Amino acid sequence: MTRVDEILARAGELPPFPAVIQRVMALMADPLVGADKIIEVVKYDQAITARVIKMCNSTVLMGTSPVSTLRDALVRIGNKQLLQIIMSAGGTELLQRELEGYGLGRGDLWKHSMLCALLAESLCDVVKYGAPDKAFTAGLLHDVGKLAMAGSVADSYEDIREAATAGRISFFEAETRVLGVGHAEIGGRLGELWNFDAEMVAAIRHHHEPAGAPGESKLPFLIHLSDILCLTSGIGVGSDGLQYTIDHDLCKSHGIGIREFELAMIRLMEVEAQFHAIVAMFDREG
Repeated sequence: MTRVDEILARAGELPPFPAVIQRVMALMADPLVGADKIIEVVKYDQAITARVIKMCNSTVLMGTSPVSTLRDALVRIGNKQLLQIIMSAGGTELLQRELEGYGLGRGDLWKHSMLCALLAESLCDVVKYGAPDKAFTAGLLHDVGKLAMAGSVADSYEDIREAATAGRISFFEAETRVLGVGHAEIGGRLGELWNFDAEMVAAIRHHHEPAGAPGESKLPFLIHLSDILCLTSGIGVGSDGLQYTIDHDLCKSHGIGIREFELAMIRLMEVEAQFHAIVAMFDREG
């Protein structure tokens, strides 16, 4: 078995993505979906229901009285934030792990992914992408391939770091060169295993190289831009932050000039405040 085969086998051994979250993602594809449909799906998952209610009763979101049902939670926080909490609660179980190979402590991957999700949602109008809920989900899950890659990256870390430094290439490029496959491709394979739609799979698979994504969707570029900008924040950044740069020609091809880029940086500062509130909410919930 080759090293690539071993990594792919390890990806297949990861726990399946929660079925209830997959159903919520399918509902989110309809911009007119009603809250009742979302509640009908989620209410049968005791763990996620409990987490949503606990988080709504945290000091960050709590109103004058505690909530006790998903419908109460919806009244308290609204449809959009309920969706974010549901997706975040499901993603947390996967993304909290320590990933030694990437220099990420427990919770670091989740923090970077959450910030990327918030920024991707915020930049939809700048990039002219019309599905902010889907952008949030893609941002949250864009680095999921690292879960399967971490062991192999740890075993070959010195070779990868040397390749990145000597070749003045990104950690992702060095990872792919040394191991024969990168975390973005493995993430795409996981998305296929978990029955994500083609656009979501492409956003995960091509978030480092959006020009290679099939079709005309702007989602891969949106996640790429959000990921790169989030790396500048220093939040949840490990070894993978080495040598990443903005491709300004690629940005221009998507209508992102100096003005739009400056606006994106302002949005990053804005969502950082929202991010810290969410982290506090999860800390109190835990």
